[in-house]
Amino acid sequence: MGMSALREIRKNIYFVPGEDRARFPYCNGLYLRGKETNVLIDAGMGKGGIGACLEQGVDLLILSHCHFDHRSTIRLIPDVPVWCHEKEVPYIESRERYFEGMGLARSGIDLEELQKGRPFPTIRIQRELHDGDILDLGGLSLEIVHAPGHTPGHLAFDVDGGALLFTSDVALTPLGPFYGNDFSDVDDFISTIRRLRSMKARRIITSHTGPLHEHVAERFEAYEAAILRKDRALLGALRGPCRIDDLVGRNLFFPSYYEPVRIILWFERIEIEKHLDRLVKQGRVIKKGELYIRTSRKGEE
Repeated sequence: MGMSALREIRKNIYFVPGEDRARFPYCNGLYLRGKETNVLIDAGMGKGGIGACLEQGVDLLILSHCHFDHRSTIRLIPDVPVWCHEKEVPYIESRERYFEGMGLARSGIDLEELQKGRPFPTIRIQRELHDGDILDLGGLSLEIVHAPGHTPGHLAFDVDGGALLFTSDVALTPLGPFYGNDFSDVDDFISTIRRLRSMKARRIITSHTGPLHEHVAERFEAYEAAILRKDRALLGALRGPCRIDDLVGRNLFFPSYYEPVRIILWFERIEIEKHLDRLVKQGRVIKKGELYIRTSRKGEE
C-alpha cells in the first residue's frame, strides 16, 4: 500500500486512483500534502487509496458532491472534518433528501433493497464552501470552483493557480455528461463545461478519467457536444407522437444498460424528461397531454 497507491502529479499533489478503474461505486480522488494542511478530495477510492492517504495524514476531507461513489469508502476515514458546497449539505446529511434529489423517491423502486450492502453513511458537514473560496494549505493553494449541473453543489478544484484542475464528475468521457437526477440541470451543466474550459488548465484530472494533459479544449468541446447529440437522438425517435414510456429503453442515450438495469433505465427516463423540456422550450417539440410531437424535420435529419 503506502505511497505506491498514490501517483505524484507534481510536488505534493497526488492522484488517488479509484478501484476497478474508478467505475461505480468507486471514483478517483486527489490528495494534497500542504505544509500546514493535508487535504483529501472525495472518499470513494477504495481501501488501498484511502489507506495510503491516511498513512501520510489527512487533516480535512472535502466532498465534491453527494453521490454515493464519492463517499462509498468514507467509513475508512473517520474523525476527519468534512466540508462541501453549501447547496450539497442537505443531500449529504439526509438520506430522504438524497433520494428525493436523485429522483429515486418517485421511481417506485424499493429503496431499502437498493441500499442493501451500501448503507447510507452518517456525515455531518463542518464547513460550507462557496465559489471562489481559496484555501492556503501551506505551499499549495486550493481554489473552490462551484460547477453545478451534475448536482446543485457540485465542485471542481483549481490547484495552485491552474497547475491542475480537478473537475470531479465533469468527467470528459465520450458518453458525455450525466444529469439523470431530479436535482441535475442541463443548462447549468453547459455553463459549467464552458467555464472550466475557459480556465485553460495545463492538466486535468476527473473523478473517472485522467490525468489528461493533451487536447484538453477538444475534450471539453466534445463533452458539451454530447448534450446536443442527445437532442438529435430524441428528435430522430419522434417519428410520430410519443409518450415518455415509448422512448425509454431504446438506447437513445445509453449504449447499454448495466446492472442494476432498473436504476439505469430510470436515470435515462429523467434525462429524456429534461431533453424533452429543452426541446419544448426551443419550439422543436410540442406537448399535448402525455404526448410529445416533433414540430418540424427541416434541417434536423
